[in-house]
Amino acid sequence: MITHAVIKVRSNINVNRDIRRTMELLRLNRVNHCIILHETAITKGMLQKIKDYVTWGEVKPEVLARMTLLKGKLEGGRDIDTAYLKANSEFGTPLDFAKSVVEGKSKYSDIKGIKPIIRLHPPLKGYEGIKRAYTVGGALGYRGDNINDLILRMLGPENAPAPKPKAEPKKAPAEVKKAPAPKAKAAPAPKKPVAKKAAPKAEAEKPKPKPVPVKKAAPKAETEKPKSKPVPVKKVAPKAETEKPKSKPVPVKKPVAKKAADDKKGDA
Repeated sequence: MITHAVIKVRSNINVNRDIRRTMELLRLNRVNHCIILHETAITKGMLQKIKDYVTWGEVKPEVLARMTLLKGKLEGGRDIDTAYLKANSEFGTPLDFAKSVVEGKSKYSDIKGIKPIIRLHPPLKGYEGIKRAYTVGGALGYRGDNINDLILRMLGPENAPAPKPKAEPKKAPAEVKKAPAPKAKAAPAPKKPVAKKAAPKAEAEKPKPKPVPVKKAAPKAETEKPKSKPVPVKKVAPKAETEKPKSKPVPVKKPVAKKAADDKKGDA
């Protein structure tokens, strides 16, 4: 039976309800929490559903034993040690317990009072990329045996694996050039008599034909059109304005003085 270590990489913010429920069933409620899970048809489907939020792979017994001693907890927050394992289980050492879990003979939760969740630190130098799959340079999804390197980086700098030296490209061995074998000199071939080429006969120069003079046609004289005489324009005399008859002044009657009228009344 294959045993996986599953680590939560991303949080539950804006997560689909079914994915959130699946992670709750696996008890992966916080980032950097780890669980030990045996592979079955059911757990395989659950991992595929939450593959964009977790990473997993096959854990080794040595890594599981170290993770149990350093980060495993009992109820009440107590640490796990070898004495507790001997007193509360059939295993003598943490390595024996880890081998039994990896082989599928027992479960991680078989020890009395142990918490199924292992709380790890953020990995040294961080995750590769929390929005991309591991196959394309990210940190999500299945990563096989490389899950052990990630766990060691999450246990602390003193447990981190040593960086792998870069493999230098192998140089191809230089080929030893062999000296070419001396070639046998061939006998010189007899020279063939060279036939003298006859000098080409000088071609008789043909007289160049004289150019025929081209007669230019005289330009046709254009028929002069008779100039039309200007038509005299008769000026119209301005019409004499009709003189209006002067109006005679109207005589203005002067009013009779009132005194004369009164005199006439007095005479009467």
